[in-house]
Amino acid sequence: MEYRVEIPLPVEAGRAWEVLSALPSWPAWTPTVESIETESDRPFPGAVVLIKQPGRSRVRYLVDLVEPGRRFRWVSDRGGVRQAADHVVAPAGAGSCTVALSFAMTGPVGAVLGVLGAGKIRDLVNAEAAALRAVLTPAD
Repeated sequence: MEYRVEIPLPVEAGRAWEVLSALPSWPAWTPTVESIETESDRPFPGAVVLIKQPGRSRVRYLVDLVEPGRRFRWVSDRGGVRQAADHVVAPAGAGSCTVALSFAMTGPVGAVLGVLGAGKIRDLVNAEAAALRAVLTPAD
């Protein structure tokens, strides 16, 4: 099961990356994260990130991919379930960009859990996208 959403934003890609990659600040701007613990303010390959989301126990993720200024992904493997959350920022012309957020759940158990939890997963990814849009494009 994989869910992906793309959001066009009227901000430079660097600004979107600055907010998205500032891991400790996530609880301040997105309701999908209650707490986040990490050894660094920014993602780097091999970094451990502990995330607590509403209604879920804390999950340990490992940052396995970073393209500075553009993309990072974290993954969690436990009990036959692999979860992967990808965050991609792409320039889209002068003063604008597109952010793609995706979440995949795979593995022997993950495939089943992904189907059962698809609605909740979509809600979380959509809420994160809406919160990112709100923090980057506040109302006048």
